[in-house]
Amino acid sequence: MEFKHGVYQSALPWLLLLLLGILNNAVSAVEEYQTYIIHMDHSQKPTPHLTHESWHRSILKSLSSSPAEEEELLLYSYNHVMHGFSARLTPSQLSEIQNSSAHIVTYPDSFGKLLTTYTPKLLGLKHHSGIWPAASYGEDVIVGILDKGVWPESESFHDEGMSPVPQRWKGKCENGTSFSPSNCNKKLIGARSFSKGVKHIGFDPTSYFTDPIAIGALSAVEKGVFVVCAAGNEMNLKTVDNGAPWIMTVGAATLDRSFVATMTLENGLTIEGTSYFPESVFLTNLTLYYGKGNMSKEICNDTSLDRNEVAGKVVLCDSFDSAVSQQIKEVERVGAYAAIFLTNISVALEPEKYSIPSLILADAPGTLVKEYVTRDGNPKVRSMNFVFTRFGEENAPQVAYFSSKGPNAVTPGILKPDIIAPGVDILAAYIPKKPFMKVGNHDLTTDYAFMSGTSMSTPIVAGVGALLKAVHPKWSPAAIRSALMTTAYAKDSTGRTLKPQFTGIGTPIHFGAGHIDPNRAMDPGLIYDMGFQDYVDFLCGLEYTNEQMRIILNRKKWHCNKKLSHELNYPSFIVVLSNETTYPTAMNLSRVVTNVGNDTSVYKAHLENIPTGLKIKVEPSTLTFTEKYQNQSFVVSVEIDRDFLMIIYGFLKWIDQYGHIVSSPIVAINF
Repeated sequence: MEFKHGVYQSALPWLLLLLLGILNNAVSAVEEYQTYIIHMDHSQKPTPHLTHESWHRSILKSLSSSPAEEEELLLYSYNHVMHGFSARLTPSQLSEIQNSSAHIVTYPDSFGKLLTTYTPKLLGLKHHSGIWPAASYGEDVIVGILDKGVWPESESFHDEGMSPVPQRWKGKCENGTSFSPSNCNKKLIGARSFSKGVKHIGFDPTSYFTDPIAIGALSAVEKGVFVVCAAGNEMNLKTVDNGAPWIMTVGAATLDRSFVATMTLENGLTIEGTSYFPESVFLTNLTLYYGKGNMSKEICNDTSLDRNEVAGKVVLCDSFDSAVSQQIKEVERVGAYAAIFLTNISVALEPEKYSIPSLILADAPGTLVKEYVTRDGNPKVRSMNFVFTRFGEENAPQVAYFSSKGPNAVTPGILKPDIIAPGVDILAAYIPKKPFMKVGNHDLTTDYAFMSGTSMSTPIVAGVGALLKAVHPKWSPAAIRSALMTTAYAKDSTGRTLKPQFTGIGTPIHFGAGHIDPNRAMDPGLIYDMGFQDYVDFLCGLEYTNEQMRIILNRKKWHCNKKLSHELNYPSFIVVLSNETTYPTAMNLSRVVTNVGNDTSVYKAHLENIPTGLKIKVEPSTLTFTEKYQNQSFVVSVEIDRDFLMIIYGFLKWIDQYGHIVSSPIVAINF
């Protein structure tokens, strides 16, 4: 792909049009200059002009009131994904160009609308009510992040308006590769490198005493630090990472936002598809190509397409089991202007892989396009328009397809992940010196880019945890985790149980207790609390040797009162069965809850979504509290009278007269 005049020397503003949305609100005053993108009919380029740029310059130079140097008007000249140029023009100059027979269409330049606030909005965070102001926006709370590096120059680390560094801070800001202590400020208060001998972050342990994250996290929890870790991006069942019960394990969820492009066929059919192409280009009057009858060409297989058949056209690619990332390379290789990929997997092409204008169509609209291209003798695309944002998608949120699922391989008796949070298309700081993507032959750089992964959802939960710590400074890490879990919601926007992207039915081994709800977590009513000794007792129950216990506890002496996984005072309940289990079978799970709501409260047990074959009894079924911080115990009796496939579950909800709903999943698994 060739863009003349260094179009991507200023690529960031273009990328931000995708990243930050579109707001066409530029209005020119009379005879004031405004930037326009002008599409021209390249077939009308006069022969004397060897290049399109030369032609575009001559057009601008011929305008009345044109400056002595037409370069003052011309910004960029385009000759691949579109033919035309962008320029700063007055209304009268624009009118002269529009009167030319070579003129196709004009668009005023678009301005970005910041969407960095959308995830907070989705989470219900408000400036004047709820957990944000109640926590003084997290003032004086310190958050530590373990990552592969830091870019202190990022706008995200600017400390304007920040309060002074807390006096209790004893950390360091040390010298590192291209990093000086002077890079730290009132927001980025410390940075240290622990990279010697470490090749990557993330481990695949078979026990907690071999897991450096679990070992370090336990020491932090002992000191009152709330530790949050990513569940991982391995997609499948039994792949969840960081499953120690003292760690808050976070999966990823989608937002109700999508990024799309629109296409109108010559027959008038207008279709919308997923697209992350970063330029607001408008393609018109292009031939639509589909390699009908040749399977290799139909799926745009590697080296299958012929440049003589495809160059300058829009190519339709069936996906089947083909990798869309390979298909777009093939389409680009043969000089196509744009591509359409037919697949139900809207994320089949990552944002940084959109090297040419492309959109993804699901089965229903894809079938209509395929019918048109195979039946029409001269199929054409009337127009393709890029960079649109849609909000309010149905069935949102969903569990991200890549988010690792339970059960926990090390101790399946602890339900993991604990919770899910937004982790798909999160606008994140990016290194501006490192190209984010390539469009044609040009690298695009940016300060911010859309990222997806449980490493995106984890900081959100950590941030909400920091807010809770500010509101309730005396709460333990277990209390914070409990508040987040028992106030999470497990229904999507349609009122149905949360489900994973693209496949099947959702269960707590996908989403844990549910999706984070920060404002409700501030006032959970009841909490399931634990301390360091509870985790020691849990580890004792795993029958570790003295040496193994010494490694994980980082001490020579400890006291053991063995607890099995199901005896831990966890905010969720799980019964683990096997192929050798005989039915009926039963298990009792004891818990203790602490009243952190109203002084005098009466909670009644409600059981929801209990499936056939699963019998649950709660004793007592009413909990009466006469003062704050009072404890009450109860027992959940689970009886299963028949074999079942993999997983069955329901919910226990303690509800009081003030509207507190303390929700916990009750799960039985048979793997």
